[in-house]
Amino acid sequence: MRNVEITRTLVKSPPELWAELHGDRLAEAVGGRITASSEDERRLSWSGEGASGTVQLEPSSWGTKVTLTAEVEERVASLGLWERMRGMQPPPPQTSAVERRLQALLDDLGQAHRKPFTRD
Repeated sequence: MRNVEITRTLVKSPPELWAELHGDRLAEAVGGRITASSEDERRLSWSGEGASGTVQLEPSSWGTKVTLTAEVEERVASLGLWERMRGMQPPPPQTSAVERRLQALLDDLGQAHRKPFTRD
């Protein structure tokens, strides 16, 4: 298994991020489901397609430090001698795909979804 860890400080409160992550946002990003959550609203565990991991929320000076970790299952090359001789390649590692999904999740969480002080 390979490990991926991404940390970023977002300018949002921990309860606000918890509400967004505990909804469908995390499950959609990882292609799976939430398997456990802490009672102090700081840690979520998840499992998805070929990976599992955690989300850790910690208050920071200007917002919330979000740490996403993932353990990516490695696919064992299922190509035999004949396939390799024909030039077939094993499937690419999933680590980069999981890392891109987690980066996109953090980018989405960091954006403002409400427009303050708008007039109708």
